[in-house]
Amino acid sequence: MQDFLDSSLSLGSFDLSLRAILLFSSVLLAAQLVFWSIRIFMRKFMRNANFAEGTRFMVMRLIRTVVYFFVMVIALDTADIDMTVFWASSAALLVGVGIGLQNFFNDVVSGFVLLFEGGVRVGDELEVEGMMVRVERIDLRSTRVITRYGNLIVMPNGLISGEKVRNFTQGEPATLIQVEVGVAYGSDVAKVRSILLDCANAEEEVIRKEDPVILFDDFSD
Repeated sequence: MQDFLDSSLSLGSFDLSLRAILLFSSVLLAAQLVFWSIRIFMRKFMRNANFAEGTRFMVMRLIRTVVYFFVMVIALDTADIDMTVFWASSAALLVGVGIGLQNFFNDVVSGFVLLFEGGVRVGDELEVEGMMVRVERIDLRSTRVITRYGNLIVMPNGLISGEKVRNFTQGEPATLIQVEVGVAYGSDVAKVRSILLDCANAEEEVIRKEDPVILFDDFSD
């Protein structure tokens, strides 16, 4: 039986025995059971702590990545597999992949920043690059937003995290909004001002403490 378990299979520079394969598989199975237990506990904990759905997703993704990374290292070490050749051969590959996936990793890191900082949450009204949008979902690499015209746009997280973004939902509940309106030459200024004031005051969400300010800015072609 011992001779059977110690029988080896050569794969290039790697020598794998049946014992090593069984140990490797056992560690992976145990890790899967541990991860399932952690996932059940963390889901219950985050649900009771009122974590946002996007944050729960990101936390579980991070935990799974960390757990499986260390499990692979432990499993390979348990199986007595020499990883020197693997690390040496993968170093150049990782450098090449890293250069080609800089934007991808930037978006992923930005996704973690968005979710854990809480500066942008699902349901927030944002102004990004002059466009008003509502956040529908924050994923690992991108954020899904809806424009005022009902169009779905998938934005890279790096864009939202790296650019100047106005959040109209968080902060003070009262927000100053500027609306530009064009009128024809020769229009009655007093009448235009009266109509604009009536339109603004007709909105239920406009604060009534002060009248809206009407300014004539410039002449356009």
